[in-house]
Amino acid sequence: MKRGLCLILMVLLAACGSDDPAPVKDPPILSNETMPKQLATIAVTPTETPVMFGDQSQQGVSVSQPTNTASAPLPTPTMTPYVGIFLGAAEGEEGEAVPTLAPYAINPMGGASVNSSGGIAPAGSTGGSGGACSVPVMAAFSTAYTSVQAQLGCPTTGGTTTNLVTQPFERGQLYWRDTRQIFALSSGGQFWQTADTWQEGMPADDPAFAAPSGLIQPVRGFGLVWRSNQAIRDALGWGTLPEAPYSAMWQDFERGAMFMGANNQIYAIFPAEGRHSGPLAQ
Repeated sequence: MKRGLCLILMVLLAACGSDDPAPVKDPPILSNETMPKQLATIAVTPTETPVMFGDQSQQGVSVSQPTNTASAPLPTPTMTPYVGIFLGAAEGEEGEAVPTLAPYAINPMGGASVNSSGGIAPAGSTGGSGGACSVPVMAAFSTAYTSVQAQLGCPTTGGTTTNLVTQPFERGQLYWRDTRQIFALSSGGQFWQTADTWQEGMPADDPAFAAPSGLIQPVRGFGLVWRSNQAIRDALGWGTLPEAPYSAMWQDFERGAMFMGANNQIYAIFPAEGRHSGPLAQ
């Protein structure tokens, strides 16, 4: 009986309580209308997981990034020789061939001579100095030869009498030999040698070269060489007398020649050097 009364009393007390439910707390107010981020912890494996190829029972092979291999060095560039193609002779503006200069070009400094074929005269052998020569020096040259023996070497011929033509100039001489060679000897020691290519019917002189009073322009073969080569013209100057023929002794040597000039003066010429010595003491 007492237990029943207690249950009834407890029900009545609950009914007499407050009708208001328990207050619900407001959610947190967030700034900038963003939700709080939740951090996640990721476990990192310290070593790479081996990848298995083929039979799973075989040992795994780790795949890694390929190693960069240095490229083979490129070859060093070299110049490629250019092979030109000859396009034919040069022509003028109207299609005509450009005139070819006469073959009188000589070393302007007298460093070498030009022989009859247009080539440089050879230097000759190196023997003959410091010993007796098998060919004797002409008696007329024996005294003068002692001063030029080292330069000339030994005689190669026994000497001869030849026909020469000479013309004096302000600063030297021109000589013509019957081998149709012209030799220019300046007072400064320079020497030029070239072929005489003047022919009958060619102009003997050039009115464009007006000689000063008391001087003359060389003519014919001498004139052609003189007008065609400024180096010779500048070295010799104008002619002082007309050309004149004469006979003289001539002897060839290993590296040059000796000959009798005008007024019996002796000269030694060294074609390969483009020099001469003279007049020499007799």
